[in-house]
Amino acid sequence: MEDITVSFASGKIHSIIGRSGAGKSTLIRCLNFLEFFDSGQLTILGQNTQFMSKEQRQQVLKEIGSIFQKVNLLSRRTALENVMLPQEWQGVSKKVAKQRATVLLEKVGLVGLEDRYPSQLSGGQCQRIAIARALANEAKILLCDEFTSALDPETSLEILALLRQLNKDLGVTIILITHDMNVVREISDFVYVMDKGKIAEQSDVEQLLLHPQHPTTQSLLTGLFVRDLPHHLQQSLVYSPCEGQVIIRLVFSSKSSQNPVMAELIQQHQIPINILAGSMDHLRATVFGTLLISAPYNTITHDTMMSHFSINGISAEVLGYLPVGGSHD
Repeated sequence: MEDITVSFASGKIHSIIGRSGAGKSTLIRCLNFLEFFDSGQLTILGQNTQFMSKEQRQQVLKEIGSIFQKVNLLSRRTALENVMLPQEWQGVSKKVAKQRATVLLEKVGLVGLEDRYPSQLSGGQCQRIAIARALANEAKILLCDEFTSALDPETSLEILALLRQLNKDLGVTIILITHDMNVVREISDFVYVMDKGKIAEQSDVEQLLLHPQHPTTQSLLTGLFVRDLPHHLQQSLVYSPCEGQVIIRLVFSSKSSQNPVMAELIQQHQIPINILAGSMDHLRATVFGTLLISAPYNTITHDTMMSHFSINGISAEVLGYLPVGGSHD
């Protein structure tokens, strides 16, 4: 890794994405002192870690919890005893540790399973124990490395909903690494794209997923939303303005979708619009819609349409042009 400059807002959920070998795990391992860097500075919870002693690092680590794909629960300890373990290492009395662990198991939805052993629980339940264990010392930061990759889609969504709730209830800052773009869109406030050891792109989740700028981001998001033109149109598309049709992708937010934007465009400006494809999707709890449209191309019509979309809060991206005679049925 080199030239990494990034900050994680307190109390928010951050996703780090990138291809294998991009440096994601190395970056997150620097945050819990499993890896050390040659130059630069790292500030955690307002403390510069550059000249910290081993004892000072240990104090910082008390406020950082980690969750991994392999939960690594102790097989001979019950769910309750696994959550108690980090507290016992910190010298917390057994009585207090048991009280905290009981509360945390309740928060992660495992009431009544306190005395079960890992072998008696499902993968999702074991992951919930791992989350409770990571929070046992009242962690303020939660690091998650591919933590849902071994779970089925339904269980993954349940775990993501749990993390969102914990983020809301406890104000814990969550930093996660994932290859699953569905994880990113379900839970993230901010997204960071790594490529060849550098941060290639970073933004809030809506801006980055709906309007990716870097080729790596665009590649990673392939197939996440219905974004592409039908194949028969791709074959005829050109990328320089020409006489014929312009192809535009529109993204409607839940607010802009309530306005008769297309009807007003047709009625007020007499521009014939052809709808090629459309879909509904979501980012976290926000519903949005996409439309692929075509319209006759000339500079005046084009400027009128783009201005109309901008005024109405609709993202509009020109995908290309269909020359006269090109198919758009």
